[in-house]
Amino acid sequence: MSTDSKNFFYNLGRAFYNVDSYYREFARQNGISLTLLCVLYALNDGKLHTQIEISADWALPKTTVNTVIKDIQQSGFIELIPVKGKKREMYIILTESGKQYADNLLSDIYKKEAEVYKQLCKEDREIVALVEKIARKLKEDIE
Repeated sequence: MSTDSKNFFYNLGRAFYNVDSYYREFARQNGISLTLLCVLYALNDGKLHTQIEISADWALPKTTVNTVIKDIQQSGFIELIPVKGKKREMYIILTESGKQYADNLLSDIYKKEAEVYKQLCKEDREIVALVEKIARKLKEDIE
């Protein structure tokens, strides 16, 4: 094992956890779970999502996502629509009250993200592709 690779992944991990801590603290300050925050963030993009997709895209346990979905469905924030050709899979769509709730909750995050994004140069913004590449390479042997 090379010292370079160990240091690289140590520092990368620290950087990710520091970014993640912003969202974790935001969720705590707003009295919600980080999982609920992630689910609302995913659903608020206006696209169709299933629980399986959200779980995979956000690396969240399926059972945890299922619990959050049930809770926000009971609050009237989402509706479930069957996916054609799939017996048990459902699309999750924010209701009007769910959209208002998500917009209000996430507006401060969106503002902060926009501020940070403006401070990044074009090369800095390419980090997403690099991180996705690293994630793919790391997962190659375990999937």
